[in-house]
Amino acid sequence: MKLSIAVMSAFALVSSPINAANLFTAEHGDVWGIGYEDGELEPHVHIEGGVVNGVFVDEEEYHADEIITVVPQSTFDYISSNGGRPGGSEWDAIGVAAGEGFYFLPQASAGVAGADALGTPFVGIGTEELEVGDWASAISIQLLSVSGPGEFSIWEDGLSPFFFMSTADGIDGNDEFLQPAGGHGHVNWGFTQAGNYDITVRVSGTHAIDGFKSSDATFTFSVIPEPSTSLFALFGAGLLILRRRKK
Repeated sequence: MKLSIAVMSAFALVSSPINAANLFTAEHGDVWGIGYEDGELEPHVHIEGGVVNGVFVDEEEYHADEIITVVPQSTFDYISSNGGRPGGSEWDAIGVAAGEGFYFLPQASAGVAGADALGTPFVGIGTEELEVGDWASAISIQLLSVSGPGEFSIWEDGLSPFFFMSTADGIDGNDEFLQPAGGHGHVNWGFTQAGNYDITVRVSGTHAIDGFKSSDATFTFSVIPEPSTSLFALFGAGLLILRRRKK
């Protein structure tokens, strides 16, 4: 069976580092999913009904380095068309001046600024896999480093934004998200420039029997993916078409 030129081209690009992972582009998944196996905390990506490489995936887990979460141009366009970053110093942690645009993954799925309307992944933080009675403390997700072209932040909407993490003022012990075992949450994820971001976090907590546990992991976000990244998604879709033809 002959492959199409597009699929062959995508296949040729798989060897580049950005193409070593799958693209999470829509619907729901916990990009920070936390499990516990063999006495160790396991940060991972848990797709709970999301689109990966153009294919709907339900209840699949991936190592942190196996998924790239895509942040599309539509989010920057939405912010820009609505006046840019709001005024007020409480928004400074995003890392751009008032009135300027930025990219984001929304906290909500519904509404004009939600994931469904903007065509983004609906990204959660999940500790549902951890048994509540097994943990003597909340689970801490501590920001260790960010490698990328701009600033990164996560915050929760309300009467005013509450920022859990922001690189705009450096990274320190205050850049932390806490969630109890058995929990699930959603926040806004902000990025000030297009490009690829490698975000390294430390997940820790005190197990009721095993004591203090800690594990580091690096997660990748692609803000407006490069052409080679998009072609990788095409490659994945192409293989799916070929598999279907063979049946």
